[in-house]
Amino acid sequence: MKKIILILTVVTLFTSCKTVSLHSGGYNQLNQTQTILSGSNFNVLGSFTGVATDKIKTYNIRDKEGIISRAKSNLLDNAKAAGIDLIGSRTLVNVTYDIIQTEKRITATISAEIIEFK
Repeated sequence: MKKIILILTVVTLFTSCKTVSLHSGGYNQLNQTQTILSGSNFNVLGSFTGVATDKIKTYNIRDKEGIISRAKSNLLDNAKAAGIDLIGSRTLVNVTYDIIQTEKRITATISAEIIEFK
């Protein structure tokens, strides 16, 4: 009886280790854009910067997350003011985040380039 239970346990362990993937490609992406390194397949639409500043009320990580999203929103607003929206095959690349924190104030700056794939 112990051998049967042991065999069933081993069979169950080995059959449950199968991985299933519904999509081919990395990170389950449905839209795939090829990067061809022999020639450029994208246009650089511009470089943009977004800045957000806030007073520090509490020492909490959520304040930092909120200020980063406001800086990114400011970056997208600056791009929209220049006539560039993130639609279709446009994306942000070379994104950099800078956070400067003092005792009373926190400032987040985001810089990025917007490109469009052909």
